[in-house]
Amino acid sequence: FPAPKSPEDSLESFHLPADLEIQLVAAEPLVVDPVAIDWGPDGRLWVVEMRDYPNGMDDNGEPGGRIKVLTDTNRNGVYDQAELFLDDLPYPTGVKVWRDGVLIAAAPHILYAEDTDGDNRADVTRVVYQGFGEGNQQHRVNGLRWGLDNWLYVGNGDSGGTITSNVTNEAVEISGRDLRIRPDTGTHDAQSGHTQFGRSQDDW
Repeated sequence: FPAPKSPEDSLESFHLPADLEIQLVAAEPLVVDPVAIDWGPDGRLWVVEMRDYPNGMDDNGEPGGRIKVLTDTNRNGVYDQAELFLDDLPYPTGVKVWRDGVLIAAAPHILYAEDTDGDNRADVTRVVYQGFGEGNQQHRVNGLRWGLDNWLYVGNGDSGGTITSNVTNEAVEISGRDLRIRPDTGTHDAQSGHTQFGRSQDDW
């Protein structure tokens, strides 16, 4: 097998349309095994690390997923500081900056986590939705993408489940379908279609 490329060599391997450019803003060892990101309004970058894929940290399912928050301390456009916000998550697949914290997709849950004392570590964590299937690690609940209708859209993955809102206690079955949510009110609604990873929307 060929050796891994350096971050700089990897960057050179991208082929882009003439009107686009790409820049390197973060690489190992700042982040490890990233599978999803989201930017906060303050410019910090939130990263999901699925270090436990595929068999857990101990080859027997021990959770090892993490959420990191990256900061560009000298404001040069490259992140140079990474802090561990939350760890020991089972195969996390998504993160969305929300209110004063973040929403995290980690089957069987969508969690809300918040740092209340300013140390960049989550000290409040609660389950907002639960019941997502825990099948193939590549086919679990994911996404958390804004829709044009101001709902957050969630990819089913391929694992299904009967999803209960811990705010309203209402349950929705999503076998063969995706989901949209409003975490503030706990509302959720099954959606036609079925996304393996990253339900996004465009003009079409």
